[in-house]
Amino acid sequence: MNRPTVLCLLAAATLTACGQPPSPGTSQAVPQSEFTTTPTSTTTTAVPDPPTRTTTTKPPPPPPKRPDRWVLTSDLRGSIEEQTGIPFTLSWTTISGQLTEACPGKKLCVGYTLVVDGSTGTEGDCTVIKGGIKVPVPLHEGGKITFRITNDKCSEG
Repeated sequence: MNRPTVLCLLAAATLTACGQPPSPGTSQAVPQSEFTTTPTSTTTTAVPDPPTRTTTTKPPPPPPKRPDRWVLTSDLRGSIEEQTGIPFTLSWTTISGQLTEACPGKKLCVGYTLVVDGSTGTEGDCTVIKGGIKVPVPLHEGGKITFRITNDKCSEG
């Protein structure tokens, strides 16, 4: 036989002899000095998911501001605008009483603006000129009524 064939047969015989488990009756004890156990542990490393998208949302915008409460009815508006030709203080006293009834909580919720117009020839100090009361349409809380008066002597009493 040639040398490579002998080597192959020898290798096959060795593998056959070594690869077979020992028969149950012929088990050999392993010496203690050669027997070692190594604890094994499995470590699982989490693989991160692909990058996730974070969506940031803005809070909804606040609701629009409610309009202030409408103070006057059309009947009350007409009554106020007719109070001309009298001193402003008397006119405002009457009007503010009417407005107080129309305002929330029965508290006066509107004001006034005085405009001096001496060109009408109306007599009297601080008299409301005929047609000189202008109530905004609509008149809301915090609004102002405009009074055209003859002069600025309203505070002189």
